[in-house]
Amino acid sequence: MKKAISLLLTLVLLPVIFFINEPKVSADTLQATAPVKFRLNLSNSIPFIGANKAHQSNYKGQGSYVVVIDSGVDKNSPFLAGKVQLEACFAITCPNGTTQMIGSGAAKPVHWHGTHVAGIIAGSNSSMTGVAPEAKIIAINIFDSLGSTYDSNIVQALAWVDSISDQYNIASVNMSLGTTTVFRSSCNSYIPDLTSIISKLKSKNIATVVSAGNSYSYGMSSPACITDTVSVAATYSDRNQVTLFSNIHEDTDLSAPGYAIYSSDLNGSYRAASGTSMAAPHVAGAYAVYRSKFGIKSVDEVTRDFQNSSIPALDDYTKINSKRIDFNYLFGDGQPPVTTTTLPQSPTTTVRPPVVTTTTIAPKPPDEGVEFGLTVPEIIDINRYIHNTSYLYLDFSYSSNLTAVSEYIFECTYLDSRSVSRPLPNRNNRLNFYFVRISTSDIDSCRMAAVSNSGKVGQYTEYFKVK
Repeated sequence: MKKAISLLLTLVLLPVIFFINEPKVSADTLQATAPVKFRLNLSNSIPFIGANKAHQSNYKGQGSYVVVIDSGVDKNSPFLAGKVQLEACFAITCPNGTTQMIGSGAAKPVHWHGTHVAGIIAGSNSSMTGVAPEAKIIAINIFDSLGSTYDSNIVQALAWVDSISDQYNIASVNMSLGTTTVFRSSCNSYIPDLTSIISKLKSKNIATVVSAGNSYSYGMSSPACITDTVSVAATYSDRNQVTLFSNIHEDTDLSAPGYAIYSSDLNGSYRAASGTSMAAPHVAGAYAVYRSKFGIKSVDEVTRDFQNSSIPALDDYTKINSKRIDFNYLFGDGQPPVTTTTLPQSPTTTVRPPVVTTTTIAPKPPDEGVEFGLTVPEIIDINRYIHNTSYLYLDFSYSSNLTAVSEYIFECTYLDSRSVSRPLPNRNNRLNFYFVRISTSDIDSCRMAAVSNSGKVGQYTEYFKVK
């Protein structure tokens, strides 16, 4: 029988629980001295890493497969039309009612996360593309509807990938997931079966690309801390700087854009999301693009080529210069820069404030709802600050209409039916992160609405459960 998570993270012999490495909330903009504007589009991050240079030379990942081990992929998304070629499921409950399923419908999504990741890798439409728009996707769901899974599910999924590796030209496996525990050295002995299967795939020239985690910490979550993975930290999409939420370590192999990345959502829609979950697929797709030009090489050789042609991206907290992936030298006319790494002065104190890491799923508000000329905000996430019962992190986006917004109303309910509201100033950003002072004891759910300059209150979102 599976034990509680507190035991899972301390006893190696028990099943280990993993979470989707999606952004829970980022406090990055809290420390900015002025509003920072971002273009929420793959059309920003793709040229930022120079992948468009490869596309212009027709290196687009054609002939290669990228495995997405995640929460399933919506193969009917127009952004992923014709991309999903194989499906599998290794989860607590698969669509056929068992714990394992292979074939059409097996990777039916239980959450938007996997579809977003797949879009970053291989999506395409008339206005933007993923990193490897002609690569094919092998979609595997290992998660339940709450965004958690166990080590045994991951091992099963990777073993199945190994079993089909002779039939398909698999360049990489993307795993945007990890434990809440942060490791500051190799964790090869933490889950031996996981370490073993990742090493076996590497021996077959298949890179297992893993997000470093979003714990605001010096170190990496598992399995990114396994030596034979390709670990990835998150940077911004407009400057060479590691995001505040990203885990980072001297052993982190690469970094890539992972802030406000606009990609495919469920039911044919799109969404912006931030996290090392969004950085990893930029790298997983890059391995497919590399194979388009240079053929099949060892994982170490490909990784070294990307590291040697990378751009330094500084983590302000640890002073580590991560190796931000860049295509310009390998596929364009750029020159390989010299990268340097600076050790943190005090590793034992370089842990940033953690945030709750469970996944929340809630109904999206109507995309086209308009009242008094005000559109409906979209709440992306709400989390309690884990060490303080007086604050919430709020992550939302707002699509401006013709009506000017003076502020937002944030309203929360409690289990005893009390309610409280707070005004939030309009920062004129497309994506907004707020640190809301409010009692979180027994809080249940929250909603919000935009307010016009004339004082009119627009349509509220549906209530979003607080975690």
